[in-house]
Amino acid sequence: MSISGKIYVWGEKAKYVPEEPGVYALYNEARSLIYVGKSASLRKEFIHYLETNFSDDPRKRETRYYKREFTSRQEDRIKELLDDYRQKHGDLPKCNLPPETPEKEVASEWGFYFYEDIGKPLYEVAFNPQDLREKIRKVPVASLNFHQKRGDFARWIQHVFKDIQLAEAIQKIDETGEDLRRELLILFSSSERGACPRCGIEISPVKTWKMAGRPSKTGERLRLTIGHYKCPGCNKTFRRVIAKEKIRAS
Repeated sequence: MSISGKIYVWGEKAKYVPEEPGVYALYNEARSLIYVGKSASLRKEFIHYLETNFSDDPRKRETRYYKREFTSRQEDRIKELLDDYRQKHGDLPKCNLPPETPEKEVASEWGFYFYEDIGKPLYEVAFNPQDLREKIRKVPVASLNFHQKRGDFARWIQHVFKDIQLAEAIQKIDETGEDLRRELLILFSSSERGACPRCGIEISPVKTWKMAGRPSKTGERLRLTIGHYKCPGCNKTFRRVIAKEKIRAS
């Protein structure tokens, strides 16, 4: 069920693929599959890779060849491709797996480097989501606008830290200036996020619900907000208490 058809040499010509939605596969020098991806525009995805030299995931710099397939059902198709690969090899392609110890400070080549515009670096860099939040507090709004318009924040969170829920929430922000700064800080400061107990990836809950305990002798009881999580890295599911509040028994 892998992508069929011609295998192409990776290079500048990849910028000229049709601007259509689809899935793609990246291969190393030995023509071993290292990554399967999807995009609403393969042209924009490939241009980003070429212009940044795979800065969102340096492991992809092994890419020497690629295949592509245009489809409007890229979500279903990539699931089929990854399920097929997992059945044959027992795991996902290495660049579809989360990087090691993503919850800690990443190496310099994985960092998020702030710019105000192309060719205008700010010499500010973040090495984890918490560090990114602190940098967002102080960098000029021109830098925030630049990176949000390009989708850099969401792409870094998804590709490096594998937090799909947070990345999707960031993509939905359409504010600019100080409003953009505020919305980003709210997302990165969310008390709902939790670390996977198995691999440490920090993620947002799949769903939440409230649960009230038994009343005490004084008539008070605790109402808990519980979060249910599923780790995209190791597929472990877990729950954690997000918030506690005292309420009067009715």
